[in-house]
Amino acid sequence: MGAPYTNTTRKHVKRGKPTKLQQRVKLTVYLSAIAISLAAIATIVHFVRSEDEHTAIIKLPHGSLSDLTQIKTFTQTYLTVNCNAALLDNTQTIRVSGHLVNGDNRQAFSLIKKRPDQMLFTIDRGSHESTYGVSGDTVWRRIRAPQHDDLFALIEGQEADAWLDQRRFFDRIISASLGEGRITAIEASSWTGADCLKVSTLSADGAAVDILVDPRTMHPIVELEPILDGTIKQTTFSDYRDIDGMFIAFDMVSSVEGEQQGRIIIDKASINSGVLSTLFDLPESLISNE
Repeated sequence: MGAPYTNTTRKHVKRGKPTKLQQRVKLTVYLSAIAISLAAIATIVHFVRSEDEHTAIIKLPHGSLSDLTQIKTFTQTYLTVNCNAALLDNTQTIRVSGHLVNGDNRQAFSLIKKRPDQMLFTIDRGSHESTYGVSGDTVWRRIRAPQHDDLFALIEGQEADAWLDQRRFFDRIISASLGEGRITAIEASSWTGADCLKVSTLSADGAAVDILVDPRTMHPIVELEPILDGTIKQTTFSDYRDIDGMFIAFDMVSSVEGEQQGRIIIDKASINSGVLSTLFDLPESLISNE
C-alpha cells in the first residue's frame, strides 16, 4: 500500500490487473539525488594544508578561502567555472541514463528535464516500468508492464511535492543566482580533513540545504539536507565529467545517519538533444480526473 499521506486518482483501462501493478510505487530517499547530480562538477580533488596555515593565505586557483566566503565573489566565481553565460542562456534540455543501486539490486533509469519546469523520470523495476512526469505543477505516474494496459495516476500531496522539487533545472547554487531561492551564508569548513566552503542555501519554497564546495575546483562535493524526521540526508558526488561544458556527477551516494540509502551511477548524459514539450503532458486518460 502507498504512504497514507499521498492522494492518487487512478483510472484503470482494463480490469483484472495483477495486484502488484496496482500498488503505489514509493519514492525512495536516494531518488532525490538525481536532480542534484545535474549540477555536480569534475572529480573531487582533496588537498591537505598544515595546521598552522591560515585560511586567508592559502593559495587557491580562484582566490583565498576568505575571499570566497563573500557571497558576491563566490557566486561570480562559481558561475564562471560551473555554468557560463552561454550555457545559462542556451541549455534547454538535459538527458541522463544509468542505474539506481541499492545493495545487490540494480535498476536502470532515464531522466529528461526541459526548462523551465518539465521532467520525465522512468525506472525499470523488472516486472514493470514506472514513469513519473512533471509539467508545471502537475505530477502524474504511468505503470507499464508487458501484456497489460498502462495504468495512470495523478500524484498529489507530499509525494507530488517531492517530485515538484526535482523539476529544478540547475543546482541550488545556480538556481539561487537566478533568483530561485538565495544563498544565506558562506563559511570556511572542512570535509574529510580537507578545506571546503559551506554554502547555506534557502530554496524558493523555504527549504534550507547546506552544500560543501571544493575551493580548488569550485565544484559541489557534498549536500546536507534536513529531512522530516530530524535527521540529515547526506549526498556525496564523484566521477564528474564535462558534458558539452556542463559538468555532471556520474556517481552519487546518499546516506542517512551513516547508513547508505542508495547509489546512483550515470552511464550517459547529454544536453540540448531536442525534446518535445508534449512528452511531459498529463496523459489524456487523466484529464477528466483533474
